[in-house]
Amino acid sequence: MRPPSQQAARSRGWFSPDAKKRKNLIYWGDYDTNTITVYSAKGENGKEKGTITTGLSNPERLFVDAKGNVYATNIGNSTITAYKPGATSPFLTISDGVDRPTGLTVDAAGTVYCANVGDGTITVYKSGTTTPYLTISASGGPEYLATDKSDNLYAAVGTEVMEYPKGSSNGTDLGLDDSSPGALEVDKSGNIIVLDGQETIDYFPAGKTEPSKQVSVSGYAYGLSLSKNEKELYVSVESGADFVIENVAYSNGSTLADKLTTDAGDWPVAVSPDAALGS
Repeated sequence: MRPPSQQAARSRGWFSPDAKKRKNLIYWGDYDTNTITVYSAKGENGKEKGTITTGLSNPERLFVDAKGNVYATNIGNSTITAYKPGATSPFLTISDGVDRPTGLTVDAAGTVYCANVGDGTITVYKSGTTTPYLTISASGGPEYLATDKSDNLYAAVGTEVMEYPKGSSNGTDLGLDDSSPGALEVDKSGNIIVLDGQETIDYFPAGKTEPSKQVSVSGYAYGLSLSKNEKELYVSVESGADFVIENVAYSNGSTLADKLTTDAGDWPVAVSPDAALGS
């Protein structure tokens, strides 16, 4: 059976059968066209595997959980939508407590964390539920989120990176030397990866406030995604009039290389499997 044409596919969403395998995929969101395009992560400009359109409304951030489900925050209609591997319609839609959502992460247990710029909160949902069990006030404007292997939550809030112990609404400013923290990732050793001012990727060793390494970005960086094996770090970059996805070997690599240059998306990016930490 031949796949639909690219134009027709993007109008209604589709997946090739092997996309259900969940592994070695890149999800690239487009805010303007309400689309997630899925690519093979093998090689440069890997084969297109499918698209998701249903339920999306200006997708801001993406995350792939431990089961291969992809989650999207939709700032256009204040929802979070989640899609099983190979599916084009959401199996879960969350709207309770969601107010112009941006940052998004999901831990290994399936707990969903959402940053809401509309009301300056972070809402937390147990796996499969649609009502928050915890709401954190983050009036400085939460934008990006990550969790570590102990389910502590990290949030870029204004000019600070905050850490919230598991289940707590009381956070601590980590005092990281970042003037404008953006996207975050945390590896299983507790090292924190931060986009600083859209121009460098900073690596902070666990417990340290000065970066041990900086990777320069040619253009303006927006999103980060660390692979589950922690060997590849992906970043969405605005390069001229277009966006590209670049990657660098983590943590020894020092130079970003082109991964996707098809202009199919903009800042939202996630890889499958993603680094969904926790118990």
